[in-house]
Amino acid sequence: MSSGHSYSRLDGEDPSRIYRIEDFRIEIPRSSAGNIGSIAKNTIRNTGRHMLVASDLNGTLTMGSPILAVARWVKKNQPESYPAGFILGLFLSYLQVKLGLKKIDIWGDINMRRVLSLVSGPNQNILDTIMDSVVEDELWPKKRDKAVNLLKGYHQAGARIIVISAAYEPAVRKFASRIGSDNTSGIGTPITITGTGLELDMKLTSREVKLERLRALIGDQQIDVALGDTFADIPLLENALEAIAVYPDKKLKETALERDWKILV
Repeated sequence: MSSGHSYSRLDGEDPSRIYRIEDFRIEIPRSSAGNIGSIAKNTIRNTGRHMLVASDLNGTLTMGSPILAVARWVKKNQPESYPAGFILGLFLSYLQVKLGLKKIDIWGDINMRRVLSLVSGPNQNILDTIMDSVVEDELWPKKRDKAVNLLKGYHQAGARIIVISAAYEPAVRKFASRIGSDNTSGIGTPITITGTGLELDMKLTSREVKLERLRALIGDQQIDVALGDTFADIPLLENALEAIAVYPDKKLKETALERDWKILV
């Protein structure tokens, strides 16, 4: 283990499995003698290609909510289109998710569409303005610094970074560009501007669809490192050489322990 880097175990956990990262110069895997930079550069030297790192967004890289961000934008900029108590209703319905009364995928699908339907007279300029606000006012201020710095470390060493999420694709792309201005991509759920408003793609970029859309972009290229925070990210993580569960939910944590994946907290 290199000097100058702090690793501390969680109570009752194997210290070689679950650790905190004080900065992005972390050794992955634990037995590696090099930091992120050397790992990425070795990948380029040994395989003749750039290292590829794929990461989920919501929960993994940020604690912000795209749904709430759009609702707040409408309330501020198009108050005539904002139903009274809309955001309160979102919080109350999300409590049902936390209590196990609703599935998160269904809740997200319904409310991502509901909030977009509030936007009045949308055009490309309005859509861009909303998605800028989603990132600048919500997702980036609430980013998980350690996970984002981890990706920045890989990017600075030459790795290709792809952020992939069920969130609105324009926002995912804008978030990814903040990790690096080049060699970064964002894949999300597409939004279409129609004569009646903003329409979200019929199928969210989640679970198996997330991996399908990633493969459509990279073909059969090896995924070197993947990051995710919930059970929905398992298909992505199990297709990477190195899987990292970031502040994982119960199911993902159990899977990570069973499969000897790294866990970042």
